[in-house]
Amino acid sequence: MAYSVLTLLAWGLWGLVLKVAYKGGGWLQVYFISSLASFTLALTVFLASRQPLTMNRAYIAVATAAGLLGGLGYVFFVKALETGKASAVLPLTALYPAVTVVAALLVLGEKISLPQAVGVVLAITAAILLSL
Repeated sequence: MAYSVLTLLAWGLWGLVLKVAYKGGGWLQVYFISSLASFTLALTVFLASRQPLTMNRAYIAVATAAGLLGGLGYVFFVKALETGKASAVLPLTALYPAVTVVAALLVLGEKISLPQAVGVVLAITAAILLSL
């Protein structure tokens, strides 16, 4: 649970800090510098772990696809934040887990409980209301 709270705080401040960064440069500069910082952190964490890369090629391809989709989403997010209000963009983009839930149902055959389904609907409703 502690990691969830830390994620909430880091990602909550991340959107605000990105919006402030636009005062010093356009979306492409903000995207490049923030992505470079993220890559540097990822490389540092991996190297500090001293773990070998043991994934087989198929899962390396899947992890690469995940990275590319995440990066593409980040490009769109940075562009949306440049042109829109943070108070509108962030709640709407925070709905991405709902897409994951639906995809997990369809692709992985996962089941969700009634309370979880209600939670997804309420989250979507809340995000729409927050972005108005």
